[in-house]
Amino acid sequence: MIKKKYLNVYKLLAGRVATNIADSLFYMAILWYFKETGHSPLMVALIFSIEAGIDIISFGFGPLIDRLSVKKLLKYSTLIQIVISVIIACVLYLKQNNVIIDIFLLLLFGISTILSSIIYPTEYKLLPVLVEKKDLLHFNGLFQVSYKILDLVLDGITTFIIATTSISITIIISAVIFTIALFIYARVQINMLAKDVLKSEEYFTGSYLKDLQVGWVTLKSESNIIELILPLCVVNFFFGIYDVGLPYFAESYIHDSAIGYGGLLMVSSLGSILGALVIQHFKLGKKNMEAFITLCFLGAGIFRLLVPLTVKTSVIFALISSAISSLWITMMNIDFETLVQTSFSSAILGRIDTINDSILSLMIPLGTFGGSWIIEKFGSISTQYVYGVALLVSSIYYFGVTRYRKN
Repeated sequence: MIKKKYLNVYKLLAGRVATNIADSLFYMAILWYFKETGHSPLMVALIFSIEAGIDIISFGFGPLIDRLSVKKLLKYSTLIQIVISVIIACVLYLKQNNVIIDIFLLLLFGISTILSSIIYPTEYKLLPVLVEKKDLLHFNGLFQVSYKILDLVLDGITTFIIATTSISITIIISAVIFTIALFIYARVQINMLAKDVLKSEEYFTGSYLKDLQVGWVTLKSESNIIELILPLCVVNFFFGIYDVGLPYFAESYIHDSAIGYGGLLMVSSLGSILGALVIQHFKLGKKNMEAFITLCFLGAGIFRLLVPLTVKTSVIFALISSAISSLWITMMNIDFETLVQTSFSSAILGRIDTINDSILSLMIPLGTFGGSWIIEKFGSISTQYVYGVALLVSSIYYFGVTRYRKN
């Protein structure tokens, strides 16, 4: 039964779900447009580059997220995305294909991606002022379950909509769903106490650059988070290696068709959903969260290594191990998010979250370059091993750090 005091949290979740669906429809439609209209693959690569680049520079949005009204940010960002979707639908309807149109569409796609990069941290910083600390882990898990299930089904549904209608109609559908999200965000109520927390003058200087600096200084002052960012950076780098090697590993060892890669992605998604469901039932204090992260690194590493170790003997066991590894990774990510939310005031969480995202996002593309070289020199199975070892080493490192701090 939904608790009345958390009704606004469920409204926020509903808005996020609607935004996620609209984002996926918009993204896939733009991607499909450049893929299917005979343009150079360079244009498709540009879409990926724009998305990755915005993730890396997202720390620059932090001061704006913290300074501006949370509710206005959610509403106006979503409103602009509706306008962008309508403009793009009109442009596509005209069926004018040239370089200027391409540049214009990429520009609008970039703006929409920036707005999404603002909406998600805004919701992240709002959650701790809407729920009690003891319930944060539960609601972060609930939000993640929703995202993971959406990720599992949306790609297939979106491609079906594009195939059975058209790219421009898909964009119009995204505009309609963005409108639903706007309607929901407008009904999220923030009480005066929460507003006071969000606008605490302690974290604001009146200068954008100084506010950004305050974010960095505040993050550096929280040793338990800084000590965790280092192993997460290492893990993300090796995840980039693992990720680029996954389709080659799947084709060589799981099944010599797209079924192998799809199967690995499917079981990993199912493991992630299960992990997000399981962690909702945990009640962890701040110290226990740190210890649990060590356990998650360990569990994820062991089961990731079991994948290449057992795949030649039993593909089924390797797939199960991959799912369990993803379960541990998802629980660790949710635990980390909650640890950050409980370690900082919501007044500065926009800056903290975007700084973390920028640092961690930078490591994955760096890893993909290394992954290409490793596949060429040592084969695709080696990418599974290096990722598993990285997870185990991170577990040992973080266990040592927390033990040292305790002593």
